[in-house]
Amino acid sequence: MAESSAPATGASKVAQLRAVPLLKFEGTDERPLLLEEALEAIEALPGPVCPVAFVGDGRSGKSFLASRITGEGTFPQDDSDVAVTEGIDIAILPSHPGHIVVLDCEGGNNALSKSHSIVTVVGALIATALVFVTDGKASEAAIEALAHMLEERALIKCDGTGSLHAQSLLFVVNQNRLRYKENALEQILEANHDEDRKGIRDLISSAYPEDRRGFYTVPSDAKKEFDEHWSKLHEAIMEAAKPLKMGRLWMTGSQVVQMLRKIESELRNRGKVSLPSLHRHVILDGWLKPKISQVLSSRMDKLMEGFTEEELATQRVGSVVGDCMECKAAGAVGWSDPDIDDFFCEACWRKFSPKVLKCGFCNGFQPWPCGRVETVTRMWHCIDCLMQLGIDIE
Repeated sequence: MAESSAPATGASKVAQLRAVPLLKFEGTDERPLLLEEALEAIEALPGPVCPVAFVGDGRSGKSFLASRITGEGTFPQDDSDVAVTEGIDIAILPSHPGHIVVLDCEGGNNALSKSHSIVTVVGALIATALVFVTDGKASEAAIEALAHMLEERALIKCDGTGSLHAQSLLFVVNQNRLRYKENALEQILEANHDEDRKGIRDLISSAYPEDRRGFYTVPSDAKKEFDEHWSKLHEAIMEAAKPLKMGRLWMTGSQVVQMLRKIESELRNRGKVSLPSLHRHVILDGWLKPKISQVLSSRMDKLMEGFTEEELATQRVGSVVGDCMECKAAGAVGWSDPDIDDFFCEACWRKFSPKVLKCGFCNGFQPWPCGRVETVTRMWHCIDCLMQLGIDIE
């Protein structure tokens, strides 16, 4: 997602957002608990949802960097030796055509604070961009901590019927005190070491291929070169923040919440997450099996009656050409009105309804960027309905 409402030069111009807790721990056995306020905020997102997780060493400045994305002071931070973030806090940032969900995760590698494996598992399953932050320098301890996080992903069980989405790694040395070349991470991963350290590097390299990993340094914010380094990191984060997908389809906020609840349930009851089970739960039970009442109210059954199976198999988003009933333009790009089936060109649609359009499937109104024209029905439909039909949006 290269385009965002957040400027690349810093957080001073970003509207203030409020962080809310997503994951905390309760009881003497510290059971993971998802909090409703954050779930409700995510559930309200129409999609696409682009999650970015800040992880890494405790007290390394993750909350500071996360707040540079969302707005200064969004995530709590101080200079004490005890971790400020426990579990995961989130903030949501509009980013055309969807939203970026920033996850500020508790740190590991801090002797004064506990760390919890579920935080890593949630980051592995939810984030499309993983920002690993270490303090001061790219130490061997930081490389080992990153490898340990990848080992904890073993709690995610794959049997060949499901796979983790492609996730990008941004390795960040915050408050950097040394001079590094741009290819520093590649040099670190390629360095000759003993068998154990070579195994750690192979683990990282296999999890994040060269085209999906990068190395960034950020000096103290008191340094004059801070803005330049931060701008470079900010641009990379926004580029890496891809829409979360299940298979080829963008997930909505509601489906992300279903995924989170399933993760929590499986870790509580089984101690691990079965990825195929997660896929079935989100896609089959929560997505491809809508209730009969939902189908009837959405008009999908009526709308599909006029098309053959061969035509439905060719459904895709794209441009539709016709003769506009309003301005009489011939061969104009546009789409049909879902209520009266008359064709209108795009220019006339922008006059009729400059901000929102009506979905031909569910009859709901959505902003223009939250839908596409489908070439078989020749109508504009919201992204949610297109995904329910398995139509590729990109």
